[in-house]
Amino acid sequence: MHGVSYGIMVIILFSMGAAPVFAQAQQQFTVKDEHSGQSYSVNYGISGATVDDVSINPQDTSLIVSLKSSNDGNLTLTMPRSLIDAKAGTADDQFFVLVDGADTDFTEQKTNSDRTITVSFPQDTRQIEIIGTQVVPEFGGLSFLVLAVAIISIVAISAKTRLKPSW
Repeated sequence: MHGVSYGIMVIILFSMGAAPVFAQAQQQFTVKDEHSGQSYSVNYGISGATVDDVSINPQDTSLIVSLKSSNDGNLTLTMPRSLIDAKAGTADDQFFVLVDGADTDFTEQKTNSDRTITVSFPQDTRQIEIIGTQVVPEFGGLSFLVLAVAIISIVAISAKTRLKPSW
């Protein structure tokens, strides 16, 4: 009888200790574009580590995930296409994913609004970088409004002044 209860206790203790290592809790991180002030929600699941920060690097067209890993783990990251994307013309292109600066394999799922990647990383990983072909537009929606107003103004001024060549 003691052997059965001892076995049950071992199973319970093992499952309590091992479950957090294999579990991937779904969480969300808000990434803010410094130029436009717009915020983007990035959903993620991670095992074997915790995420410290998620930021964009416009110069490298990349999204940088800073983390503290205590074990080997996996990161699943759902990124809005309006935040980061990889395109070759109008077709989807492949991201480059670096784990502490080294190119690595990953899996990807795509929708019209976002792209989800899953990447494995070894213990003591500090940074995962996802490199695309475009990140948050450098000039947000306001630039299109300014351009439209400028064009309309030029047309209106030209029509009112009836600019004629002076021959």
